[in-house]
Amino acid sequence: MIRLLLNSAIVISCFLISLEKLSSERQKIQIAKELESVIFQLEALIKYGSYDVYRLCECCFADVTVFDAGSFVEIKDSFSESFLEACEKSLDNADSSTKSAFMKIADFLGMFELDMQIIGLESVLEEIKSRRISMENDLAAKKKLYLCLGAFSGIVICLVLM
Repeated sequence: MIRLLLNSAIVISCFLISLEKLSSERQKIQIAKELESVIFQLEALIKYGSYDVYRLCECCFADVTVFDAGSFVEIKDSFSESFLEACEKSLDNADSSTKSAFMKIADFLGMFELDMQIIGLESVLEEIKSRRISMENDLAAKKKLYLCLGAFSGIVICLVLM
């Protein structure tokens, strides 16, 4: 009876680990969607408002809920350096290519003419969007695989322990 209970616990644990992996992948997709929204807001405020980069960050990151964006709202010193530090602090759960694409914003935001900033934001937005779509497609294709592998690995561990 105890052996059956322990074996069940092992299978369930392995299955939960695979669910955690799925949750992590979903969170990366949600972060990418949130960054797309932020870039869209940045672009709109640059086009139609006359905000400096510090005010842009305050406005665009104030409503972010998927990750802790407090570092972006509190940018005060050198914008490029502070923005990169905020990316490192806040986007640690993001996909690495999404994070590196978003970090490119520090290279041009507030440094060039309006048109060049908008072109740069559109480029970063397109890069993040294509990566997000790729992650969504990968997750849809691998969802059953993750779940089955989690349960199967639990069963294999139980068989090895017997």
